[in-house]
Amino acid sequence: MRYCNNCHRLTPGEPLFCNSCGRSYDLKLCPHRHPNPRSAQVCSECGSRELSTPHPHVPIWLAVLIRLLSALPGLLLLGVTVLFAIGLVNALTSNPQLLFQFMLVGLMLCFLWYLYLHLPHLLRRFISRLFRRSHRDDHHGQ
Repeated sequence: MRYCNNCHRLTPGEPLFCNSCGRSYDLKLCPHRHPNPRSAQVCSECGSRELSTPHPHVPIWLAVLIRLLSALPGLLLLGVTVLFAIGLVNALTSNPQLLFQFMLVGLMLCFLWYLYLHLPHLLRRFISRLFRRSHRDDHHGQ
């Protein structure tokens, strides 16, 4: 799934062009779909001067912030899992009566890991369906 910085829409899959505004992602493409850098005036492979217009650049600080925010849930879950493992070892050595409670917390952690690993795919599908539906609604309203 790709996000267009020009029209602010998502396109499912790994497209070369935005389905809404027609701009290319991150590089210029000639009619033969040869990739060229954003600064190119002529295709480096076929010499064509007909190059696509790429969508606007994302500021570096925003790209870094998005990467950090996307990694934050995994890092938090990893920290909680490490704390759980330390607490489990401590409970096994000092108070075995807490074993059942730790087993329940461990099962909840396993479920959270399962959601963390599978939820991005489900969310991507849901968001792409949502945007597809809203895009169809825009065309019917015109």
